[in-house]
Amino acid sequence: MKQRLAIAQALLGDPDLLIVDEPTAGLDLVARHRFLQTVRGLAGAGKTIILVTHRLEEIIPEIEQVVLLREGRVQRAGSKEETLTDAQLSSLFQAPVRVQRVDGFYTARSEE
Repeated sequence: MKQRLAIAQALLGDPDLLIVDEPTAGLDLVARHRFLQTVRGLAGAGKTIILVTHRLEEIIPEIEQVVLLREGRVQRAGSKEETLTDAQLSSLFQAPVRVQRVDGFYTARSEE
C-alpha cells in the first residue's frame, strides 16, 4: 500500500519520468504482481520508467534498455536481448547463470 501511495503522489504532477528503486521489497506475491501491472500501465501510457532492482523477473517487457552494475561500475549496458544473457549475467555474478525468457519476462537461476 505504501508503494502504491508513493506512486500516486509521484504522479500528481504528471511527470514524464518515474524512478523506482527496489519498489517491491517487502511485498507479497499478489501485491508485487499488482504493482508491476501498474508500472506496465504507466510505461504503456508513455511514461519513462527507470527501475532499479536485483530481481530479473521484475524487469517488465516495456523496459527496453538495461544496465548491469558491479561494485558501483557499469559492467554492461544495452538492449535487454543483448544484455540479459547467460554469458553477461555469468560474468556479472562470476558464477554460471542460466537465463530464460517467457512472454517478455526474464528469469535467471544459478547453475552452481
